Amino acid sequence: MPPAAGRSVSIHRSLLGNITLVIVVLGAAIVGLMLAGSRETVHRLTGVIVDGTIAQIELRLRGLFAPVAHDLRVLRSWGEAGVLDVDDPAGMNRLLEPLLRADAHRSAAMLADGRGREHILFRLDGTWRSRQTRRDAWGTRTAWREWRDGEGQPGTFWKDVDYDPRRRPWYAGATGVLDAGAAAGIHWTPPYTFFTQQAPGITASVAFRGRSGRVHVAGFDVLLSDVSAFTTRLRAGRNGVVVVLAEDGRVVGLPRDARFEPLAARQAALLAAPDALGVPVVRDALGALRGRPPAEAGPRRFASGGEPWWADMRAFVMPDGPRLSIAVMVPEADLSGGLGPVRLSILLLVIGGLAAAIARGAGLARRYSRPIEALARESDRIARGDVEPGPAVASSITEVRRLAEAHERMRLGLRTLLKLERDLQLARTIQQDTLPERLPALPGFEIEAWNEAADATGGDTYDAIGYEQPPGAPAPRLTDTGDRAVLLLADATGHGIGPALSVTQVRAMLRMAVRAGADVATIVRHMNAQLCGDLSDGRFIGAWIGDLDVRAGTLTSFSCGQGPLLHYRAREHACRVVEPDAPPLGVVEDLEVAPREPLRLEPGDLFIALSDGVVEAANPQGDRFGTARVVDLVVRHHDAPASGLLAALRDAIAAFTGPHPARDDRTALVVKRSAT
Repeated sequence: MPPAAGRSVSIHRSLLGNITLVIVVLGAAIVGLMLAGSRETVHRLTGVIVDGTIAQIELRLRGLFAPVAHDLRVLRSWGEAGVLDVDDPAGMNRLLEPLLRADAHRSAAMLADGRGREHILFRLDGTWRSRQTRRDAWGTRTAWREWRDGEGQPGTFWKDVDYDPRRRPWYAGATGVLDAGAAAGIHWTPPYTFFTQQAPGITASVAFRGRSGRVHVAGFDVLLSDVSAFTTRLRAGRNGVVVVLAEDGRVVGLPRDARFEPLAARQAALLAAPDALGVPVVRDALGALRGRPPAEAGPRRFASGGEPWWADMRAFVMPDGPRLSIAVMVPEADLSGGLGPVRLSILLLVIGGLAAAIARGAGLARRYSRPIEALARESDRIARGDVEPGPAVASSITEVRRLAEAHERMRLGLRTLLKLERDLQLARTIQQDTLPERLPALPGFEIEAWNEAADATGGDTYDAIGYEQPPGAPAPRLTDTGDRAVLLLADATGHGIGPALSVTQVRAMLRMAVRAGADVATIVRHMNAQLCGDLSDGRFIGAWIGDLDVRAGTLTSFSCGQGPLLHYRAREHACRVVEPDAPPLGVVEDLEVAPREPLRLEPGDLFIALSDGVVEAANPQGDRFGTARVVDLVVRHHDAPASGLLAALRDAIAAFTGPHPARDDRTALVVKRSAT
């Protein structure tokens, strides 16, 4: 089967290309693993930084809000014990002032009840101010007291203020918690700007019932400026930023930015939406965090300003604390900066290793390919018919050595085969030379023959020897235009050189016997005796010998296991099969030879001798051509010349077998008496 079409590649190039490919793929895998490991390292480092930063902020927030919650619980216990009296401003100031002094983040403390009465104490840069509200008794009139540290009795003045504490969010929220059954719950308002201080803050409040059963609400106003004072100074890593968000998404802890260093700037920016801060990284980080799937946890990578960043956001969780969120943003350069030299070192090592491996691969490719290429050149030389010894193929590789040894054995064997081929061609030429160049031209008769060998030499042969017997002559005279002819068709077992030599021997013995003037019976006996001594066990030769007498129009013949033999009678328009007379030559030493009566050939009659290779010709399905097809062909082509009949027989066999090669030699000899 021919090789598939396509571009061929030398073994050196193929080995070098594949080794290089494997090395490059391996190097790429190492680099990929390095990058993946670096990414995982960056991810872990981000998590560590985020956790540490959030822990700092949570600690700060707890320090801000936990004391507020604690003091609210103290106020609630005082109120439930009857210590707090909203109608006693002096007593309330004495109780509330120490609680405000203890925490600089608290700007006011208040107590209100369900009648609309409230007492509130403000601290304003060293100045203290209290306000009494009596909605049930005074309406919109409010009583104010103001003093400074170290002064005597405070002065009192009145203001008309339309203010009802019961409508304030901190009051409504705390009573809602109480109504919901969470008696100990503290309510935190959303961040807002305090009216009196004009500063952003948040109010924490708690509701309780006094001894009278009346609902009271105590609360603290907590300034948020300290959260931003802390977050604007806080660094996440080296250059990261932090932002704290209220539950509604507004900023209560500003990121580190030079614009927010002045207190007034921080106050103005607090409670703004993140997008309004003008800090792109905060906007981009919150956008990335809002877009991540709910199941995703840990830091998320995003891009801002053309640079990669990492961000994460956590909820601030504290019992009795406000609901806030903490977002941390860290530039990847802070995290991978230390990995850069490591990456470069690994990359240089990988490149160096790849270069060394490719160089080694090139050497291996040459080492493996050179002897194989030498063997390929030797094969090409041998294919051109040069089977003389070539240069030795040196290699230290066991398999290549074995291949070279096998190649040498192949060369020696091929040289022997070429010599045998030449001998076969010579034998074929000799065998073909033994076949008659011309068949006798006998008046009133046509003799034609066909031989096709299955191999270079065949085990079939035929002959037709014309002769005449002058009166008184001691031996016949061979001639192609005589009045008699001796005919032969012989078929040795098998095909090839051995059978070819055997049938050539039979033809030689026949020619000698004819020159000696022996008749058919004598010829058969002498041939059988000679072949019984010459042929080895299991070898034999089928042979048909006939003597055609033109003047008498008769054919005297004897068949030693040779068939089929066909006799077509023109008068009856029928063809019969003639059975052999005896076993093949070389089988039985004492062969009984009794030729049958001469067969008279009438005008138009045919006698055909065939080797078994004709009737046993097979098609690809294994079906045989068979004697019946030959008989039918003879009947249909009996009017054709002998040569035309043989041509029709060859064409029929070729059409039947198709490309299926012949498995046995095919020979046919036709004798036809002219119709006129």
